Amino acid sequence: MGFRTLSQIYLYIGIAIVRVMSFPLTWNGDRRAIVESIFRLVMSKLFGFSSEGIAMSDNTKLATLTPRQREIFEFLKDKILNRGYGPTVREIGNEFSIRSPNGVMCHLKALEKKGLISRESHMSRAIQLADKSQRATSIAMLGQVSSGSPLKAAKEGEVVDFMDVFGTGDHACVRISDDSFAKDGIESGDFVVVRKQETCRDGDSVLAIVNGRDATIRRYFTDAKGGRLEPLTSSRKAVYSSNVTVIGVVVGVVRKF
Repeated sequence: MGFRTLSQIYLYIGIAIVRVMSFPLTWNGDRRAIVESIFRLVMSKLFGFSSEGIAMSDNTKLATLTPRQREIFEFLKDKILNRGYGPTVREIGNEFSIRSPNGVMCHLKALEKKGLISRESHMSRAIQLADKSQRATSIAMLGQVSSGSPLKAAKEGEVVDFMDVFGTGDHACVRISDDSFAKDGIESGDFVVVRKQETCRDGDSVLAIVNGRDATIRRYFTDAKGGRLEPLTSSRKAVYSSNVTVIGVVVGVVRKF
């Protein structure tokens, strides 16, 4: 690395600013993106660092997109997060009136180069978001199954969003660590999803703490003795206690095979 004079540093900063000004930036919301872009370009010029080797924030990546690239990226993100899988090249072309598949591919390659998406050539639904923290809550619906009958296909594009399945509210889950609930159809390793609330109706299945210590999942009923906790489905004996703390109402069970 050779010695760099102060005048050279100023020159490279000026070049960087001119380069950044060519980006489609919004001055109100992209100040950090501007600074990061200048830093990347100056470091590249002064010290020979590859601009690809300097980490970029998501805001910076978005700031480098053309208006059309940003529209396509938002379309991809919406489909992946809300439908559960990315669109095809044809779907993208139809959405943005791009007749040529090569035209679509040019935009996808640009988004991939800028670190916003990744693509797997051997997969039919190959487009994925590069940011792994953005996870889909929906899964494609294939149809309905009953034993010994043909698959009843779902409508094209139909998905199941599991946040909708569990309903509104603040949700949490517990993992079952033994077979103590097996007679009620809940096995070790299952996740029991609850809607967090401190009150419930008679007959609700709840996650509760009994006597300030013991956790259980049972159906709750008010009783002259305070509270009666019945097993969900089995014939086990009821538990009576005047000290029952409801953690939440059970809304579902998730099992991984």
